Amino acid sequence: MKMDNVTNQRQMCIQHLSNFNLQYTLESGQSFRWNRVDDAYYGVVEGRILRIQQSDDTLIIESSGNEPISKPHLSHYLDLNRELASILAAVNVDAYIGQAINRFWGMRLLNQELWETIASFILSQNNNMGRIRSIIRTLSERFGSRLEFEGYADYTFPTPQALVDAGVDEIFDCGTGYRASYLWHAASKVSNEELKLDTLKQMNYTEAKHELMQLKGIGEKVADCICLFSLGHLTALPVDVWIKRIFETIYLRKRATAREIQEFAKNYFGEFVGYAQQYLFHYAQNHPNWADAEHLALRYKER
Repeated sequence: MKMDNVTNQRQMCIQHLSNFNLQYTLESGQSFRWNRVDDAYYGVVEGRILRIQQSDDTLIIESSGNEPISKPHLSHYLDLNRELASILAAVNVDAYIGQAINRFWGMRLLNQELWETIASFILSQNNNMGRIRSIIRTLSERFGSRLEFEGYADYTFPTPQALVDAGVDEIFDCGTGYRASYLWHAASKVSNEELKLDTLKQMNYTEAKHELMQLKGIGEKVADCICLFSLGHLTALPVDVWIKRIFETIYLRKRATAREIQEFAKNYFGEFVGYAQQYLFHYAQNHPNWADAEHLALRYKER
C-alpha cells in the first residue's frame, strides 16, 4: 500500500491497495453517515467532508477541510493496516462462511470516531438503518456545524457539550424517543470527563466493555458494537436480532441466549470473531435465501 499527495493538501491518493473493497466496507451496516453519490462516497470524518472513490486498487480522497488529510488517521479509520487475508483465513472454517467471505471479499471493519460511535449505537437500539440515519442527520443539522464541499452539504456530529446544553427535550424532538435520556446521559458523562474517551481507547476489550456498560441505556450488544466498530476489539461479538437468527439457524439449530451464541461463536471462530460476524451479517442481509436447504448444507462442509 502506498500513499501520495496527488494534487494538494485537500486531495490524497492511496495506491496499490490489496484486499479492500470500499463499497462493501461502507455499505455493510457498521456506519450510518456515508452516502453514495454516483461512484463516490461522501461522509464526515475528523470534522470535514470526505469524498472517497475507488478505482481498482486505488483510492482517491478529497476533503472539504483546509488542513492536510491525516494519512495515518485515514488508514486506521479504514482498517488498512490489518492483514485482512490472514484474518479471513483464520475464520474461514466452513463452507458457509467461506461463501460469505468470497462474496464480500475486501470488506473491512471501520475504526470510527469514539464519541459519535457511542451516540450512534445508543440511537440504534430497536431501530432500523433508515431511521437511525435520519435521526443522526437531524441531530447533526440541529446541533452540529454545517459543512459544504463542491455542492454537497453535511454537518458535523454534535459534541457532547452541545447535546448537554440542548437538554433531553430538544434531543427528544429530533425523533430519538426514549433514547433521548440515554444520549443526554452519555453526553454528560463524556463532557464532564467521568467517562474519559482517551482512557477508554487504552483499555482492553473486557475493561472497555465494562466501562461502557456503566452508561445508562448501554447493554452488552451496544457495548460490543462500540468495541468492534470504534475501538478495534475484534473479539467483540454484538448479538443483535440478525446475528441471533443466523447462529440459531445455521450453527446451533436451536433457540439460544446471547451468552450461548457468544460462547459458541468465540470458540468456533476464534479471536477474530468480530470479522466473522460482520461477513455473516452482511451476507444474510443481501441474500434472501441465506437459510435455505442448500445454504444449511454448507455449514457441514469443511473448507
